[in-house]
Amino acid sequence: MTTESAPTVSLDSGPALAVPDDPGTPRRSRSVVAWTMVGIALFLLVAAGILAVSAIANLRFDAAVAAHRVAVDDAAAIGESTALAEADAGESAEIAASMLAAPDGLVDPTAKAALSTAAGTLDTVIGAAPHTDFAEPTRPLPRPVWFADLDRASGLLAAETERLDAEARASSAHAADLASADRSTADAGVAYVAAIAPVAAAIEAANGSARNIERIEYRNTVEELASATTWDHDAAARIDQYVAAANALQSTHAAEEAEKAGPLYDRRVAVEAYARSIAGGVLLEFDWAPIVIGYGENGSAGGTATWDTWEGGLSTITLSNSIAERWGDPTIVALVTHEVGHAITSKCLDLVGEYANNNEPWATAWAIGLGHTDPNGNGEWLYGHPPDELIERSKACR
Repeated sequence: MTTESAPTVSLDSGPALAVPDDPGTPRRSRSVVAWTMVGIALFLLVAAGILAVSAIANLRFDAAVAAHRVAVDDAAAIGESTALAEADAGESAEIAASMLAAPDGLVDPTAKAALSTAAGTLDTVIGAAPHTDFAEPTRPLPRPVWFADLDRASGLLAAETERLDAEARASSAHAADLASADRSTADAGVAYVAAIAPVAAAIEAANGSARNIERIEYRNTVEELASATTWDHDAAARIDQYVAAANALQSTHAAEEAEKAGPLYDRRVAVEAYARSIAGGVLLEFDWAPIVIGYGENGSAGGTATWDTWEGGLSTITLSNSIAERWGDPTIVALVTHEVGHAITSKCLDLVGEYANNNEPWATAWAIGLGHTDPNGNGEWLYGHPPDELIERSKACR
């Protein structure tokens, strides 16, 4: 059997059909990508710029904070030192004012004028204190986020730092002025105190009739002033004590002067001057009366004397008015010498020896030792002739 193949049929479909590309699509895609890339680049540039500006702003803020902290610390330290200078100056002003209150007649006028000038300058400097506000913030300044806020905060801190620095400089200069005025006042004050001694000596000499206790207290206050070489409230207190003692000295002098005033005043002064001239530095005070131990009338005269070893020796001598009336009579001079012999016992206890309690022989011997041989005045008439050995011994007591 034979098979015949069917005829091959070829179907020619003709030219292939193809959908052509949209000519606009590739161009738009590339453009979008390009612009996107540009946008990203610009964003990155802006972001980088913002980051750079922010970094710089943060650095400026950090620097401003650090500078402000230094300014706050410096201002606080200067504020403390200035406060100390102000306290010292205020104390000096108080001391000076107290010292300057002393009456002119009791102090050296030149030294007082110098202290017054220095204290006036100090008061002026104290009153010229600059206004300062060194108060530190109660909590740290918060850090802003935005660079513009950072710059504003940095500017505020810089302004505050500048203010603190300016006020610190002014405060430091004020403290230096205070210290200088304080030293000048202190120097003038120490000189003022030192200059009182010669004035005090003249005041004592001018108040020769003052009572012993007041004279001793006055001398003690003058000695304490001499040791007041530092500038403090204690020196001012010592001047107050000196003024009080001087007033008491002058008051008792005035009272004693009034007591011996009258027709016999000059003679009483002469008797007292003689007694003091032979007393060997023992302090003497005097009382005058018409009658003393029963004597003082009809040509008689009487006297008594105490002796005390306190403060180098002191005595109260009581004399009848008749002694002043008859002053110059050898008998009367011998009697006064005998009374001074009692008074000087306090200075010569080692020589007085066994006669300390029975003092009349000593006083009589002492008067004789000074050349007063009139028995009616030197004590012999009442107490007998003292031992010659005692007379010789008494000559060493002057």
